Amino acid sequence: MLFKLKIIKYWLRFRFRGTFSNRESLESYQKKSFQKFVSNVLVHSPFYSPYIKNIKSFTDVPVIQKKQFIEQFDSINTVGLKLEEAMNVALEAEKTRDFAPVINTISVGLSTGTSGHRGIFIVSENERAAWTAMVMTRVLKPKLFKRQKVAFFLRANNNLYTSVNSLLFEFRYFDIFKPLEILAKELEQFNPDCIAAQPSVLMDLCRLSIKGKLHVSATKIISFAEVLENEHKKLIEETFNCPITEVYQCTEGFLGVSCQYGVMHLNEDIIHVEKETIEDNRFYPIITDFTRSSQPVVRYRLDDILIEKKEKCKCGSVFNALEKIVGREDDILSFHSGKGVVFIYPDLICRRIAIQTDKFKNYKIIQTDNDTLHIYLETDLEKKEKCILEFTDAIEDLLNEYGITTTKLLFFDSIEYLAGNKFRRVESRILKEK
Repeated sequence: MLFKLKIIKYWLRFRFRGTFSNRESLESYQKKSFQKFVSNVLVHSPFYSPYIKNIKSFTDVPVIQKKQFIEQFDSINTVGLKLEEAMNVALEAEKTRDFAPVINTISVGLSTGTSGHRGIFIVSENERAAWTAMVMTRVLKPKLFKRQKVAFFLRANNNLYTSVNSLLFEFRYFDIFKPLEILAKELEQFNPDCIAAQPSVLMDLCRLSIKGKLHVSATKIISFAEVLENEHKKLIEETFNCPITEVYQCTEGFLGVSCQYGVMHLNEDIIHVEKETIEDNRFYPIITDFTRSSQPVVRYRLDDILIEKKEKCKCGSVFNALEKIVGREDDILSFHSGKGVVFIYPDLICRRIAIQTDKFKNYKIIQTDNDTLHIYLETDLEKKEKCILEFTDAIEDLLNEYGITTTKLLFFDSIEYLAGNKFRRVESRILKEK
């Protein structure tokens, strides 16, 4: 009962806090939130406490990345947890598929992300309540006199997600390691109002629905964890006859959500985002999350490549809007040219392909070395030859513009889908020469 009251408290805070009229008022709010965060949270972190006396702004704290974040787990967290103990609990949950255990009321989760490297995240009861309230405010809005059923497709469950269960929501966890046919039957029996899953899972459900093997009447679709490609978004919305809400959520925080116009906005009332500029409106986000108290996330540099939207969004929000979440730093492709190594962003190749052809069902590009691309192409047999020619033209035209002329394109018939893995349309499997 106490936990439910905490959710209500946070929900009222988020719901009636009001909006920000301009960037100046938002930035002023962020500065005040950061100072409170320093005084109330960072003072209890052995890693950050030595900086306390000299912290006057965000830049007075060092930037940190995933490797150091894990290595310094014991000293960063404020609840005295040891990495070995937390990792053992998380790994046992993965093996048994029982995600209920906690350590002294602290929920523990394992993260692999798209990199495949193990990470660990912890959340307290207060943090779970705040997360639930934020989701209820911006993603799953309550309806009077109706309990909404939510199907959550996840690699691993966590107490963070089951916190959504209440008189307003019935949460059901769907384990994506199960065979798709079994999941489809369970989904039909549950008949949810909302389906939340990564785009690759939503596409699998689409294919079943198109074949008449899945019948659900969801009125809301939520996409998270992977890059949502435009053609996939269109097909999913047409198949389920309802709009998609895109959520930018990772183990480092609830970073953003799309507005009513389908534009992704960063949740800048709970996070501060610094932009490590790349080029052409692209940047790496460096985030500070004011809601994370058990495992502080302070000036954490993500490997995600984001593209800032140039035009102001029609919704009127002063929160930064994104044109696209491109992917990861590791998946920038690198090629040999007469002028040395040239780097090309994944979205540039995807954009050229989209302009050149739409004869494919799906595709995946894997770079195996600086001169070879493996292209896994799913298309109808009668379109295959033409599609290969159009893919070749699109990619070679782009590469030629950069003076890259020695790249081999090797085509394969199907994409290998591994249960639990995030789908990456363009993937680099080589070490970059930098």
